[in-house]
Amino acid sequence: MLVGDAHLHSNPVKGLGAAKIAERFRASGGWFAALVALPPYHYDVPGYPSLAAYERMLKLVRRECDELRRRGLRVACLAGLHPAEVDRMESAGLTADRIVDIIEAVVKLYERALREGVIDGLGEFGRQHYRTLPHRFSLAEYAMVRALELARDADCIVHLHLESGGAATVRTVSRLVRLVNVRPDRVLLHHATAAMAREAAAQGFAATVVGRRDAVLQAYKLAGPSFMVESDFIDDPRRPCVAQCPWELGSELGALVEAGAMSEEDAARIAVDNVARFYGVEPP
Repeated sequence: MLVGDAHLHSNPVKGLGAAKIAERFRASGGWFAALVALPPYHYDVPGYPSLAAYERMLKLVRRECDELRRRGLRVACLAGLHPAEVDRMESAGLTADRIVDIIEAVVKLYERALREGVIDGLGEFGRQHYRTLPHRFSLAEYAMVRALELARDADCIVHLHLESGGAATVRTVSRLVRLVNVRPDRVLLHHATAAMAREAAAQGFAATVVGRRDAVLQAYKLAGPSFMVESDFIDDPRRPCVAQCPWELGSELGALVEAGAMSEEDAARIAVDNVARFYGVEPP
């Protein structure tokens, strides 16, 4: 069946890279991919953490997005500052003030990249999903707020990486979104649990669920066909398909349809219609 992957990564330095991912994904029914930049150190970009490292990362990710398009996929190209980067920067010896300076510089870089059409949106920004120091959490949230402000000003989409706190997580983000005055339908909650997908729909957000059939079924029971599926593929040969591989998405959804757990119409909404609407692309 046709399926869009609403959040995945590629790594041409250490992994398969976009060309091989696209070939396998297309062969399994893939029609769309939202390619989200990994932190620069995943690509062995020199100079991290620095603005120059993010500039080099952007060029690499743009090439990967272009490669996906050449292989016949519709694509959204996104770049962000993952919350785990805050922890990595401080562990490398940077002060909190210096991290704030880097966040501001990266946001300005992405503002220019959006204006010039280098990227189509932002992601991923957010909050750590693991235990960390309180001020690191605050730094990550500051980066998220700056990304929301940029999404508002540029009228673009933004992927948020969040803790799995159910309705409480979604409602705190909802308050931030409304304070910043960004359109809720431009905000996507990535790697959402079933409870988060239900609350996201209630708050007007998009949500992605890892496309394994048990996770999809749980979300479907709570949220109906309101969400999209993602592989969250990180393209790391040391951890192959640690979340999921893109080329598994179609068969997992198809298995739910064959088992009678989901209608074909609802599977198509999840895999095609919701994707086309959120990303503003023509369905196949």
